[in-house]
Amino acid sequence: MPERLVMSSLQEAASAADVSPPIDLLEGRYYEEVQVGQRFIAPAVTITESMITTACGLFQDLALLHRDHRIAAENGFRGPIAPGALTLGACIAPLALVIGKKTATHLTDEITYRAPVYAGDTLDIEIVAVRREGKSRFGLIEYATHVTNQDGQKVADILTKMGHAYAPKETA
Repeated sequence: MPERLVMSSLQEAASAADVSPPIDLLEGRYYEEVQVGQRFIAPAVTITESMITTACGLFQDLALLHRDHRIAAENGFRGPIAPGALTLGACIAPLALVIGKKTATHLTDEITYRAPVYAGDTLDIEIVAVRREGKSRFGLIEYATHVTNQDGQKVADILTKMGHAYAPKETA
């Protein structure tokens, strides 16, 4: 593309940006804005060998199942498996897209691992609001996160309790 056309396109985009209000991608939802049964589909995440190596170092997870192909095979796995903390972290991180700046607190995570996660697996993540309870300082919402791999095999189920800020009271 000629340089003049590129510059013209960049200038047009900059002009449009000047008149368009910015979009805050992490604005989130207040307690009142999330209803039981509401579903959120998160962007898929592909677990890499580098992520597994980094997680093992970060969490000081020395289990040979995460880094030794022979030991993993001897224990019935097709290769080293991702540490549970990596799987959990990758799968609950999308809650930030649901809650955003409206987070009051992150209370608990309960995970059930259904199948191993390997380097190269792409995880599909669905988050469902399953329970709401008003508290004095914040509203509690429980989310069930269902995680499947690229073959449709369920690899994890997670129940997370989050505290959401309440919507501001209207002032008259």
